[in-house]
Amino acid sequence: MGVFALLLGAVVCTAVAALLERGAVHGLRAAWLAHEPVSGDHTDTEVYHRSLWTPGQPDMLTVAAGLAASGVLAAAAWGIAGWPLWPAVLAWLAALGWDLWTWERVAASVKFVSWRRGWRQSARRVAVSDLREVNVVERSKISDKLPAWLQPGSCYLALVMRDGKAVKLPRTGTLFGGEADVEKLANFVRMQMDVVADNRRRAAADKRSAARRAMLQQAPVHPASKVNPGALPFGSLR
Repeated sequence: MGVFALLLGAVVCTAVAALLERGAVHGLRAAWLAHEPVSGDHTDTEVYHRSLWTPGQPDMLTVAAGLAASGVLAAAAWGIAGWPLWPAVLAWLAALGWDLWTWERVAASVKFVSWRRGWRQSARRVAVSDLREVNVVERSKISDKLPAWLQPGSCYLALVMRDGKAVKLPRTGTLFGGEADVEKLANFVRMQMDVVADNRRRAAADKRSAARRAMLQQAPVHPASKVNPGALPFGSLR
């Protein structure tokens, strides 16, 4: 087999390995979230994940290197000898395992925004009632005139708490619907924030109404303070 055919086979095998890894990750993540939602006891209404196409992520570079090694070894097994096939399978499984182990995801429920990040699987969440702003931040965009697939970037959700603190959530790539998933989650959180604000305004209005009713009601008179005209001397009535 010529060098060009070997290189072409490596590219094709790497692409196939990436597609198979994406399909396996998608299915395993769905099963994992069904068993253990990010929001804990609450249902994950909207979720976005860090994708393989997120630039500037060392963990994703490791996964991409594993998939590339798997593709090259598979091409070598196909064109030269059969023994590199097993190392190719092992490299693919290692890339899949590392992708799942370092899986970063963000989920929103009606009450909380939760996320997990990094190989340590650190988990955090904040209540929707503690949020003041929700922003979608996009990076590495070269020009609005170029198509999105020519300028892969990243985006993430930025939360501003009621006490003024800012929290940056895990990033994901803008390609293949990543930015749309982040926007969808942000819009859902904003809707829940509006519900919380309406409930607060309604509670404040009910409290003011109750205070006005209490002020308008006549204070009760104690029986000992009432005056009985029949018990007074005749002269005191003049």
